[in-house]
Amino acid sequence: MTTSTLTGVRVTSTRAPLYSWWVLLVSLLCFMTCFIGLNTVAVFGTVIQDDWGINATQLSLLTTASMLTFCVVPVFAGKWAARIGVKKIVVIGLLCNVVSGILIPVVGESYTGMLVLRLLLGCCGGVMNASLATHASLWFPKNRRGFATGLLMGFLGVGFSITSFAGPLLTDGGMSWEIASMWLTVVPSIACGALFVLTVKDFHQAHPGVPSMDALVAEPVGLRRPHSTRFDALPKPGSLAEALRSSRVWWSSLYGAGTAITLYGLSYALPLFLEQDRGMTLLDASAIIGVTFMFKLVAAPIGGLMSDRLFRGERFQTNMTGAGLAGIMVVALPGIPASTLGIYLCMMFLAASLYGGTYWAWAAELSQPQANYQTSGLIVTVSNVGAVLAAPMLGLIIDATGSATYAMVTIGVLGLLSVECARRSRL
Repeated sequence: MTTSTLTGVRVTSTRAPLYSWWVLLVSLLCFMTCFIGLNTVAVFGTVIQDDWGINATQLSLLTTASMLTFCVVPVFAGKWAARIGVKKIVVIGLLCNVVSGILIPVVGESYTGMLVLRLLLGCCGGVMNASLATHASLWFPKNRRGFATGLLMGFLGVGFSITSFAGPLLTDGGMSWEIASMWLTVVPSIACGALFVLTVKDFHQAHPGVPSMDALVAEPVGLRRPHSTRFDALPKPGSLAEALRSSRVWWSSLYGAGTAITLYGLSYALPLFLEQDRGMTLLDASAIIGVTFMFKLVAAPIGGLMSDRLFRGERFQTNMTGAGLAGIMVVALPGIPASTLGIYLCMMFLAASLYGGTYWAWAAELSQPQANYQTSGLIVTVSNVGAVLAAPMLGLIIDATGSATYAMVTIGVLGLLSVECARRSRL
């Protein structure tokens, strides 16, 4: 690993250009298309079961298939993005969506065929995970990057909501679930892909030799709290091989895995805890969990603002704060009275989601420009391991103990362990 400095670059402004926000918006739209397609099985799940006569386990495997490629592809996609550029890799990702969407009606009632298509859908998400958000982060200086990428992370969940809203409308209008899935997957992918290709510039091609917008944007004169530079001189990997040997990259990746276990683990275990251990009805548990969505939505931009302004562009303090607060609150959850449970859960999810304001800034700040996408792919892949392991691990604990309370405590303890990973990341 090497350290490098940039000379001879002309500073053009004291703030990110308006075009940077356009890049962020189009990137968000492209990212959302992946989640629109991925959520079709969840939205049409009961219809698929009735049509095909499959059980809940078989239905869940359709989602698991997408998660498999969603988790594995990023580390490869990051390497490809570095070679061929972000535009081409985004097109490849969205083509996976288009092809899988077009073929959904063709496979008919072939369960095996649908499994293959779900694997292809997951490839799109994996490609976007490794390249799109990292590229968008390069268009912002350090003291704006957290907030900007926090907006990107915060609003990704809207893609799931679009499918939940539009899917039933299409089937109520007479479409089969196969045709509805095709339209929901193909049309947004083509529209957003065209918008990206025609209007978004590859940062490294638009600004050759410039690592990020930091080199082009000067802080305003007289700023009372300029952004931190204390980690800037630390060695940064210039390739995937060097990233694999970087302790900072690994500590950041392990923090990402711990955070994924917290969030995906709560999605799995919290409903069981509320219904089985707290005696809530399914309707009440669903309602109280649903309220937390808005808090998760705003948490990422808040976390980004914290890291940009309060901590002057350093990320690890926000990550430590979120993991620590969430861990303590999850461990204490079994003792919280029913009268305050709703607001408590909202605050807990807000704390757990603060990391979203820093996550997509990590690769740009941990690695050299030529390794941004490879580093991002590595971080995302390791993080996704936590997402995949969460439900099976917690399921074993629930089966062994007969209670979801122990699963919740496990989530909290792992969250607290993530605090040390964040501290060691020196990010």
